[in-house]
Amino acid sequence: MRQIKQTFAAVLLLLFLAAAQAAPYSPYSQGLLWKIERAGQAPSYVFGTIHSEDARVLSLPKPVQRVFDGSKTYVMEALLDESALLTMSSSMLFNDGRSLKDVLSASTYSKTVSAMSDFGLPEAGLQLMQPWAVAMTLSTPKPKTGMVLDLSLMQQAMAQGKQTAGLETVEEQVGIFAGLPMNEQVLLLEDALKQLSDIQQTFATLHELYLARDLAGLERLNAAQQAMGNQKLEQKLMLQLVEKRNQRMAARMEPYFNSGQAFIAIGALHLPGAAGVLNLLAQKGYRVSVVY
Repeated sequence: MRQIKQTFAAVLLLLFLAAAQAAPYSPYSQGLLWKIERAGQAPSYVFGTIHSEDARVLSLPKPVQRVFDGSKTYVMEALLDESALLTMSSSMLFNDGRSLKDVLSASTYSKTVSAMSDFGLPEAGLQLMQPWAVAMTLSTPKPKTGMVLDLSLMQQAMAQGKQTAGLETVEEQVGIFAGLPMNEQVLLLEDALKQLSDIQQTFATLHELYLARDLAGLERLNAAQQAMGNQKLEQKLMLQLVEKRNQRMAARMEPYFNSGQAFIAIGALHLPGAAGVLNLLAQKGYRVSVVY
């Protein structure tokens, strides 16, 4: 179960990282908490998150905590409930008689076994995992608590008796990766192995930019990271990971805006840019203004 949650968090983080690639320019490039208004509706708020367990991230700034406490509905990218965990578990594993060793070269398999042992997963437990799931696990630092910001907010919302909801389903999110042909899944894994040594420094920089509310800086950092991967595969994924998801999330936010007093938390890099959620909401006629 811990491995499933870790892989789910890595999927969310990769979806977050990928969002930087769609914007040729960056309106709404500074700030994490945004007020969304339209005549006749009580204001709602969109908050940019990062899928992190860093204590500095988990401690909400006072303006954010105040708005969160005053909201009646908490909406996140996808609810991580029992059903979601079962879906993730099923999607992660081979179900056709193959194993990871069957689809990797001997060299890649050896490197993968070594890398995953550092995450506490022995070779026997690795055999049935599909390459995309291994790649996701290796794309984030080893977790310490598993209490990432999105989950912390969900627990706070439930403790306060708020209604909770998700903009997407886990099937929609995981399907982007689980639906890749096997050769492309292997490419994802090979890219993850190549970047293992850079993970700690990349995430240190990522956290500093996030805490500074520098969305433009996050975009630049992640553009550089994406350029290190297989370019053909990256281009294929971007349409699904960025443009379609931003459009879907912006559309699915509207019923919550109609009800008012919603606090909607999505990956911060879905916010800025011409194809970003905030610009899409402005095009729909909402007034978008930064709070924090």
